[in-house]
Amino acid sequence: MDFECAFQCKLENLEPRPALAIRLKTKAGDIAEMFDQGFSAIASYLEAKGKKPAGPPFTVYYNMEMDNLEVEFGFPVEEGVDGEGTIQATMTPSGKAVGSLYIGPYEEAEPVYDALMKWISDNGLEANGVAYEIYLNDPAGTPPEQLKIRVYLLLA
Repeated sequence: MDFECAFQCKLENLEPRPALAIRLKTKAGDIAEMFDQGFSAIASYLEAKGKKPAGPPFTVYYNMEMDNLEVEFGFPVEEGVDGEGTIQATMTPSGKAVGSLYIGPYEEAEPVYDALMKWISDNGLEANGVAYEIYLNDPAGTPPEQLKIRVYLLLA
């Protein structure tokens, strides 16, 4: 099941991990500011609890409606870290997914999504509508063309 994919698409089984996250609905144009504020709030909350993230930040997209995106974003954490207010204890996505590494500016990631959807179609599989991104380096200190995102599309 390894058809051509410009982004080296790979079928994987994702294991759930405990996480702290904020889930909300927003417009695509407002997402960068929401992420800046939200990731910062979660990091501050963890620091106040004497905890650290157990991995890089992530985002889960539950739909692709650009005027009404339902997103969840946060950090994996150790088992047993409770949330508070809008910061909720949750789990990262799990199950079968097709993933690929994207390198470049965040706002130009559409081709990796297209490649993943083509791979899913070419292999007779079906996406369930959930996308999961893991941000592998810090945009504050990384040039946009060197940003790395692990992108997954979960399967039905």
